[in-house]
Amino acid sequence: MKVLHVTSGGDTGGGKSHILGLLQALQDKIDAHILCFLEGPVYQEAVARGIPAHLLPQERRYDLSVVGKLRRVIEEGGYDLIHSHGSRANFILAFLKGRLKVPLVTTIHSDYELDFLGNIYKQLVYTNLNKLALRFFDYYLAVSEHFREMLIDRGFPGERIFTVYNGIDLSENTVPRLQRAAFLSQAGVEVLPGAPLVGTMGRLHPVKDQAVLLEAVPAVLDKFPDTRFIIAGDGDEGSNLLRQARRLGIDGAVHFIGYVEDPDSYFNAIDINVLTSRSESFPYVLLEGALHRLPTVATRVGGIPEMIVDGENGFLFTPGDSGALAQILIRLLGDGQLRREVGERFYAHVKENFSTAKMAATHVDIYKQILAAGTRR
Repeated sequence: MKVLHVTSGGDTGGGKSHILGLLQALQDKIDAHILCFLEGPVYQEAVARGIPAHLLPQERRYDLSVVGKLRRVIEEGGYDLIHSHGSRANFILAFLKGRLKVPLVTTIHSDYELDFLGNIYKQLVYTNLNKLALRFFDYYLAVSEHFREMLIDRGFPGERIFTVYNGIDLSENTVPRLQRAAFLSQAGVEVLPGAPLVGTMGRLHPVKDQAVLLEAVPAVLDKFPDTRFIIAGDGDEGSNLLRQARRLGIDGAVHFIGYVEDPDSYFNAIDINVLTSRSESFPYVLLEGALHRLPTVATRVGGIPEMIVDGENGFLFTPGDSGALAQILIRLLGDGQLRREVGERFYAHVKENFSTAKMAATHVDIYKQILAAGTRR
């Protein structure tokens, strides 16, 4: 079986982790290749890992000269199935519907209606183009049951949608490059010895809603004044969040450290992992934190309740409810044993259920089902 994965190549977050982790795990199972339109992080790391990678440079998003070139790559490569990731790849592959004799599959990594929230132009153009392009695919892989149900509710055929949870490479070395003190010094974060650190990692974007963490900070500081908060990531929302922190009078306790190149050192430095998103799929930032046995607090959205059982291996709260978030953090900060137990249970759960090996095996089974079905709609 020979499969070509197609993506923009510009992903840096969970999308990059998913694609590269999946392709790496597929190498000893099928003949899996990747094709990118940008010489970005995905392409560069795929080459470094020895994953068969192709580059079709696209000067701009609407450069459609790559459509014909992609068709030739597919036909000359003898691929049995094409697997798309992301709006740019979806848009380009939609032009090949009916011109190829192989199934077109796409993974739904996020709620595509919210991908460009906060940018009116991109919402009007890119979101609608992606919504249109998705209708041209033969099969869909959803990274959570929640997303599968979302697609069905939006009129996609349930019998052509499969659920495949994200997986993380359990064999990767999670030993941090920098110990806590060194990482914090490099990040410009000053804390008292033994002071607890609450961290959140993700692009600074309205859908990630880091503002709700800032709203919870005053109540937490009232009970545990030495606590410090780290917000890792970059994005257009950064200036708004900084102004909010100053307005709340908490800017001395909150540190914006920008994009983190070394996530293992970051996770090793913090004591509690928080995710405040208003929409999520099956976030890697929680899986990565689990490998460091971190107690986790996250919003009850998307596929998160499919990985975290509230009160057992983590804690969930309603999006936007800063009061509930503050109470959970206060409880965890006041109980070291609870933090350790919850972190260990989450680690065990992720290790058993959400590995890249399991994710890849599920993909292969789905590919076989698709190819066995033969007739395309």
